[in-house]
Amino acid sequence: MIQRCFRMTIIRQFLLCKLNHVFDLRKTSKLKKNYAKALFLMYHIYFSIYIFLTFIMIKDKCINLHIVSDDLLKVLKFIKCDCYLMCRQLLDLIIVDRLELINISDFRFEYVHVLNSVSYNIRIFVRGHIKPFSFIFSAINLFNSVNWFEREAWDMFGIIFIGHPDLRRILTDYGFIGFPFRKDFPLTGYVELRYDDITKSVVSEPLEFSQEFRYFRLENVWRKI
Repeated sequence: MIQRCFRMTIIRQFLLCKLNHVFDLRKTSKLKKNYAKALFLMYHIYFSIYIFLTFIMIKDKCINLHIVSDDLLKVLKFIKCDCYLMCRQLLDLIIVDRLELINISDFRFEYVHVLNSVSYNIRIFVRGHIKPFSFIFSAINLFNSVNWFEREAWDMFGIIFIGHPDLRRILTDYGFIGFPFRKDFPLTGYVELRYDDITKSVVSEPLEFSQEFRYFRLENVWRKI
């Protein structure tokens, strides 16, 4: 273990010296400085947690990490506590429904944790995929800001976060049926709300259309892509 840590330190120092040789930081532009910094951090992340990564790249001066969902908390903890990264802010949690790929692979949803480092002015995107009826480990013990993000992901997409202390709907009503941001959810929904003059309250009823001879296309266009 000591030899491995010593070898990793030597590799990092070698990469840093090569970058300083290729990009003379006193004579190069700000764009090359940012690229050199992102390149060094990318190699630093790869050599530190390469066993948890499936793919790593630099895009728009940001580092994109593709991981396995089971190793999410380990990667987030490393990015937060590492002295070269110090990403103490979680800015956003993005969920993408890739229903068109469900016939090709077993994965349907893609999630992206957006991390920011105020100390080093860097931004890291941690990406992963999960199956339709799978779950993600909650990162609320590492970042308090992820609380409402995970509740919104559950409310809109139906993704379960293991370890979340208060996983309930945040945008829709408590009796809402389904998950609105899924691509197989109908645009019209299943119920409608109206004000009842007799009960003096808002009631929820099954959806009805007053137009006669209306043609409905019930097939899902995403299945054909």
